[in-house]
Amino acid sequence: MNKKDFIGKRFLSGITPSGDGSLHIGNYLGAVRQFIELSKSNETYLMVADLHALTTVQDRKQLANNIETLILNELALLAGGLGGVDGLKKIVFFRQSDVAEHTELQSIFNNVTPLGLIKRAHAYKDKLQGETKEEEINMGLFNYPILMASDILLYQTDLVPVGKDQKQHIEITRDIAERFNKIYQKQVFKLPEPYIQEEVAVVLGTDGKRKMSKSLGNTIAIFEPEDVIKKQVMGTYTDPTRVHATDPGHIEGNMVFAYLDHFGDKQHVTSMKEKYVAGKISDVEVKEYLFK
Repeated sequence: MNKKDFIGKRFLSGITPSGDGSLHIGNYLGAVRQFIELSKSNETYLMVADLHALTTVQDRKQLANNIETLILNELALLAGGLGGVDGLKKIVFFRQSDVAEHTELQSIFNNVTPLGLIKRAHAYKDKLQGETKEEEINMGLFNYPILMASDILLYQTDLVPVGKDQKQHIEITRDIAERFNKIYQKQVFKLPEPYIQEEVAVVLGTDGKRKMSKSLGNTIAIFEPEDVIKKQVMGTYTDPTRVHATDPGHIEGNMVFAYLDHFGDKQHVTSMKEKYVAGKISDVEVKEYLFK
């Protein structure tokens, strides 16, 4: 698909209020920023996926705090990207649990979805490959793809913004929709497509190895105090082969420059890259600019 194919479509995305509900630059680069752009020329639905959070957050007070934090973070970023509060009118922003049809449709889909299809889901398989025993996995996590299918299909969604790691869930959603339509011999549900922006499909964390995640401690926050953000920036992976500031540095795989490509002034970043490769600028100077 080219750019004109992404005009006048219906998009749906969801953010789970896990952890503490706060957003980091990985959330912004991987999801929020592209959703802001999509909302300018498309019908967009954005969901606080609080039912999905129940797989890991089962304390009522904590979940309420997470939801409030997430909503405030999300509204601040969306309003900022859309030129103010009035820009939010372009987006249908809602809480998943306020719409009873999500769980109702999930119950219906439970009866048309093959067990083998869900057993192949990454979320379930990844848990089994870790230290978690099968008897310790709750049905909420196991059924996660079915609830996600309900979220998407309920709104006759055309495209779902996801990272590469979530593409399988869209494929499962399509399988469930096709199976339902075939059983009832009617095109009830539209088959959605994944919308993946290759350049931000997966945002690596400050360790330079794994996807940015609060549970891995490799994030850079957005709304935390400056001293917290500075500590995260200063701990970001750069070039392990570089011992002195006068040593030639490498740009590829250097997470500081990976983030600067998104946030820094292009001309200034290009100049810094040239100096870094020539050994004329230190890691500390580059990190200070990223923090700024």
